[in-house]
Amino acid sequence: MKALTTSEKSLIEGYAAALQDIMKEITGANDCAKSYDPLTVSDDGKIMHSYAFDMKDGGRHHMVTQYKTVEDIKKTLLNEAVKEIQQCSGQEL
Repeated sequence: MKALTTSEKSLIEGYAAALQDIMKEITGANDCAKSYDPLTVSDDGKIMHSYAFDMKDGGRHHMVTQYKTVEDIKKTLLNEAVKEIQQCSGQEL
């Protein structure tokens, strides 16, 4: 992908917020202290900024070009959320 569209940006930001809410509800933890703003996408749709998710590169700034599709981004976020929940709860989901 080269960049996210305006609607894709909203989708990804909302998806990340929902996952963060679920993680906080299940684990009781707010490790990043940014549950109110877990991921934002730059105005040009090329960079995702996140304190809550490490994504593929482990940093704070994630290039959209690392992902093939919006579904790839969503899957990456979901996998990370599941891992976090598993680690905090000590069980596999």
